[in-house]
Amino acid sequence: MQPHSPTQAAEQLLIQYAEALNAANPALLPALYTTDGVFMPDGVTSLPAGTLPGKGENFFAKTRFHISYAVEDVTVGGEYAFVQATARTATTDLATGQQVARTSREFFVLRQESQDWKIYRYLFNSVRER
Repeated sequence: MQPHSPTQAAEQLLIQYAEALNAANPALLPALYTTDGVFMPDGVTSLPAGTLPGKGENFFAKTRFHISYAVEDVTVGGEYAFVQATARTATTDLATGQQVARTSREFFVLRQESQDWKIYRYLFNSVRER
């Protein structure tokens, strides 16, 4: 069933993205991006979407990861949508057992392709506790 609004479509896309990450299945990620999509993580070099499976497998071999998104705002302009969200992540280093919880600001630029919204650009930065 197709979502009824751009906000619902954006929320569904972020749910799918989180499910792929939480299942430690980075092979699913490129299908959620446009063919020229780019992941721009905090403190790391930007990665074309096609490289995410290889990079993700390295990450998931060392780390148990869980993420959840809360969409705060969706603005649509033509074939693009801009999504502001907050993410909560929990990571566990599998070698040491060290756990880290983080909150981050998330910004997605989505582009509509063949009636579906896909990630064109995704960047985030960690929120420091005061």
